[in-house]
Amino acid sequence: MSNGEPTWSAWKECRKHWRAFLLVAASSMLLAAIVVAGIPKEYSAQVKIADEHKDTDLLLGLNSFQSWAKTAMKGHHGIRLPEAYHKLVMTRDFAEEMSRVKVEGYGMDYYHYTLEHYERPWWKNIFRHQPDSLEEHAQIIDIINKRIRAKSSITYGTTDIQVTDNDPVVAAMMVDSVRAHLQQHMSAFSRQTALYDLETAKVKATEAESRYKTARDEYSHYVDTHNDPLSGIPSSAEDQLLKEYEAAFSAYEKACNQLIRAQALVDKFSFTFVVLTNATVPRSPTSPSQFGYVLSFMFIGLVLTAWVVLGRRKYQEITHR
Repeated sequence: MSNGEPTWSAWKECRKHWRAFLLVAASSMLLAAIVVAGIPKEYSAQVKIADEHKDTDLLLGLNSFQSWAKTAMKGHHGIRLPEAYHKLVMTRDFAEEMSRVKVEGYGMDYYHYTLEHYERPWWKNIFRHQPDSLEEHAQIIDIINKRIRAKSSITYGTTDIQVTDNDPVVAAMMVDSVRAHLQQHMSAFSRQTALYDLETAKVKATEAESRYKTARDEYSHYVDTHNDPLSGIPSSAEDQLLKEYEAAFSAYEKACNQLIRAQALVDKFSFTFVVLTNATVPRSPTSPSQFGYVLSFMFIGLVLTAWVVLGRRKYQEITHR
């Protein structure tokens, strides 16, 4: 500083007011404990799933590479597109469907269970207005939607599903229900796709049969009308018709095999998940985090205290110049 006055240290200035910092730290811990006590405990149950590997394609005549290539190139085949799973689970329409699931032990569906048993922090109940029926329905669906979370891993080909609830038993029951309903959705979608593939295979087989019969008739007619017993060498036109006939027959044979395979996939269709981690009743709550609240409150309190102490010292320095 000017006038020969020694400069002051922020650290030393804060040390001079250690009692204020100690009081703020203790108050922050007490306030954090009060806030945590007012937040209802929530428990999260999880399940990890993956697609069940099928040998249907191998049994239907495809080699291992063809079977892999078929599923790899089609996005609707199972976990090949894992982000579709968690996007479906986290939609409002899926939450609407889950709201109608019966909650065992409570004698009501998940919608009315959430309506009657959902716990909020006490300060939210103080300022909460009474919604009408439409607002109430939207709020409950939002709560259910936020309680259902999912995350997929393309690298490992798995999907993690999580349901959070104030009751750990309900959380475990609902996460298993979410898995079952997801399987039903994917099964219906995959069967619809298989039926579409069957209809497409039928059309292609019919077209291939028509081309084959046309090429066969043209070749037979040419041979019958241009048969020269003195010449044992077939003409170029006959060679061309023979090639077209063989190509049409090969395409028809391939189309028939695809039709048989498509029909077999529809007849023997099944879609199931492999449950890698079963849903269990969580023993400890996932929120609120007492340590996190204490740390946050103490950080904010100590930073504000330091700001006040140093700001006051700076103000005194300016006014005494």
